[in-house]
Amino acid sequence: MKKILLSALVLLAFSFSSVAQFTVSKTDGTPVASGQTLSFNSIVYAQASLALKINNTSSGAINVRIMCQSMTNTNGQLMEVCFGPDCYATTSVNQVFPSSGSVNIALGGVDTSSHFFNNDLGISTSTPLDYVFKIYQVNTFGTQIGTPFIFTYRYDASLSNNAVGGLNTKGVSIKSTVVENNLDFEVNSKSDFTIYDLNGKLVLANTLDYGVQTVDVSNFVSGLYLINFVNEKGDSSSLKFMKK
Repeated sequence: MKKILLSALVLLAFSFSSVAQFTVSKTDGTPVASGQTLSFNSIVYAQASLALKINNTSSGAINVRIMCQSMTNTNGQLMEVCFGPDCYATTSVNQVFPSSGSVNIALGGVDTSSHFFNNDLGISTSTPLDYVFKIYQVNTFGTQIGTPFIFTYRYDASLSNNAVGGLNTKGVSIKSTVVENNLDFEVNSKSDFTIYDLNGKLVLANTLDYGVQTVDVSNFVSGLYLINFVNEKGDSSSLKFMKK
């Protein structure tokens, strides 16, 4: 009788631990589903920053870790991940956050320390850049329990390639996205802009005033660049241009 009771208790404990005991949402409360891809068309902090809330829905405290399961079209050197008390400037496959221990979330509690920011345009600018992350519970021994939560952080420059038209709606039109010496704009809404090279390095930042404006890029190395705009209303837009 004791063996049967013990077996039943073990089975019950296993069944309980195999069920996900937390939910994930954005900081504004928007739910995020396991398996969801969260896409960004910018590498600028304000537009590319992802902060998540992990909500404890169990009947007790839980311990949580995050792992980078895979990455595509990147070496991870420009992906910042924060969780718990630590922030990591780079990311690699199978890297666990935090590097030691776990983040404890009290009964009914919410953790808001997880944060992700990609500053990499990708090895190839013609395909999306993906990071697949796993959020999971661990027991007191650090062993994974329950059902993990999987999501993909994606940077896709092509999302902004149709931004030439979208840019027009923000009050800026560009003469050509293939240039030799100058970027030429017609500006109806004053906008700040930043230009990044393929390594995610900021190479120029300035403001476009009203009217016909010219930005000198003659000293830029030939290649592909990303330019981001933010107008007076706070609306943002991004597009790529080629310096010949």
